Amino acid sequence: MQRIFAADIGGTNCRFASFSLVEGCLNLERVVWIKSAGLLDTDMVLTALERELETPLRAADALVLALAGPVQGGLRGKLTNGALRVDFTGLERRYGVARYRVINDFIAEAYGCLTEIGEQARCVVSPAEQAEIPATAGRGVLGAGTGLGTASLVHDGRGGWLPVPAEGGHVSFPFAGDEENDFHNFLCRELGYPFARGDDVLTGKGLSLLHRYLSGEDLEAREVGARALSRDTPTLRWYSRFYARACRNWILTTLCRRGLWIAGGIASRNPLSVTSDYFLEELYTTPHFAALVRSVPVYLIENKNSGLWGAAQAGLELLRREAH
Repeated sequence: MQRIFAADIGGTNCRFASFSLVEGCLNLERVVWIKSAGLLDTDMVLTALERELETPLRAADALVLALAGPVQGGLRGKLTNGALRVDFTGLERRYGVARYRVINDFIAEAYGCLTEIGEQARCVVSPAEQAEIPATAGRGVLGAGTGLGTASLVHDGRGGWLPVPAEGGHVSFPFAGDEENDFHNFLCRELGYPFARGDDVLTGKGLSLLHRYLSGEDLEAREVGARALSRDTPTLRWYSRFYARACRNWILTTLCRRGLWIAGGIASRNPLSVTSDYFLEELYTTPHFAALVRSVPVYLIENKNSGLWGAAQAGLELLRREAH
């Protein structure tokens, strides 16, 4: 029986999992969460993985680590919101693992759409315009948590899928109207930036700043979610509108006609932010290509281990390529 070890490391949480392959399908055996703080290098991560999974690394047929930050060459990467740096160069010699890869966390989320997690995701926006969508149409992924991540999947023409990385969270965010531009000026003053990115607007940091701007209350993101995203408040109205605008822009950027999957902790913990009427109204507000946007279903990934499933799917792809 083949086994895949997966890790999904964000700015706040680090997740480890062991998967077995049963008739070619992923089967989750064990999953453990720890805090990312204190993990500074490759050896610290791999030592923690062996300890938490209670299994030596050499027992894995493949190891894939998903990291919330830039990745180079499938071997090296660093956390955007953290001190961790990883380097898998020479991992076979050091730990006895033959197949391994470092991938961006939203590449993992994209791969996760191909697993049972993607199939189980909650449809929060059904297509307003019914159309024949080919099975090979592209898929998009977007989500906000500690950072804002984006990715997509395109069909390779041979029955497989290619993940396309992106840094959409670091693109300047589009504000509309005087009220929103006043908020933009506030953000720039608070952050010391010449312009605000999606990463500054939709993440936990952005949510806290938005709530402070609208209410005067200085709260952590989780407190804002519990107090202001669970019912109709100005914070919900603004945040839902901003989230929908990011989703609409990503649909148009990637042409993900098969669907857009929303990941990340903020939406999964506060689903009203992507199911409210404010979200739907903004999603469909576009003077161009309205029919395209209306034809795309939007799904909410509620499983908090979706990145682990995606990393395991990436490991499965490694094994499949070797088999062929």
